[in-house]
Order: sequence, then C-alpha cells, then structure tokens
Amino acid sequence: MSDRARLSKLPSWTHSSPPGTYFFGSRDFPSGLIKAVETFDPAGMFLGKPDRHLRTFDGHVPSAMEQGRLLPMLQQCLQGKRILNLSGDADNLVPYRCGQAFIEWLSLSVAPGSWFAGGVLLENQIFESVAHQMSPDMVDSAMRFVAETLQERIAASTSKI
Repeated sequence: MSDRARLSKLPSWTHSSPPGTYFFGSRDFPSGLIKAVETFDPAGMFLGKPDRHLRTFDGHVPSAMEQGRLLPMLQQCLQGKRILNLSGDADNLVPYRCGQAFIEWLSLSVAPGSWFAGGVLLENQIFESVAHQMSPDMVDSAMRFVAETLQERIAASTSKI
C-alpha cells in the first residue's frame, strides 16, 4: 500500500519529509486499517506495524526477545504447514518486490536448521513475464503442490496395522 501511495503521489505521502512519514495513520491509511494489517496480514502479524515494512531484513535473524514474541505465533499459525507463493515478475498491481523482503525473511526463518524448526515447507516461485494473473504454468504448479500435499496427508493417516 505504501508503494501505491508513493507511485500515486498521494499528498499523505508527498507532503512530509522524508516522504511517507505521515502516510500511516492518515486518512489514506487510517489507524483502523493499521490495526487490521497487524491482526490479519502475515507480515503485519509477525513483524508489527506497517511502517516497519519499510526496513529491509537482509537475512535478519530475530533477537532472542523477538524470537520469544514470534515463536508462539509461528507455532500457532504455521507449524507443519505447506505454503505455496506464486508471483509474476511483471505484476504491476502487486509487485513481487513489495513483499520480497518478508518472503525472504520467512524463507530463512522456516528453513531446516533455522531458528524456527516448525516443519514448514515454503515454496516460492516467480514466473517470468507473468503479470497479475494465474498463468498455465502457475496452475500446473498449484495443482502439483495440492496433489503432493494430499498425498502426504493420506500417507500420514494410513494405518500400518
């Protein structure tokens, strides 16, 4: 949303120094929306207020205090989950770069041997020359992912008597 505000040259973005300082909490991004992002958006839930999204994560491993805050949420929301993220590199409505820092942070956080050993599988695929649409290759990836997930669940629930 902040990227759209910047590109749209909204006054709540441009009329501050540095630009964007007053966007969060303005009529364009009111406090109720901030609360909704913190409550329901994965990046908001795990990383806090939307203005924190402006920073980069650069392979950031959370401090012990951050891990203490994040661990219960990650366990409750993601433990044992399989996540497929499909993006088009030509998407101008939701550019991959806007969520890239979060996806990279999450990928590092849930990787085997990382600080969160919650059995999360995160598959992140970026499709060349695909805009804001579901391409045939994306459909194939989604179908494969769902089939693999169902096969895993069936295998895990099959009795070994």
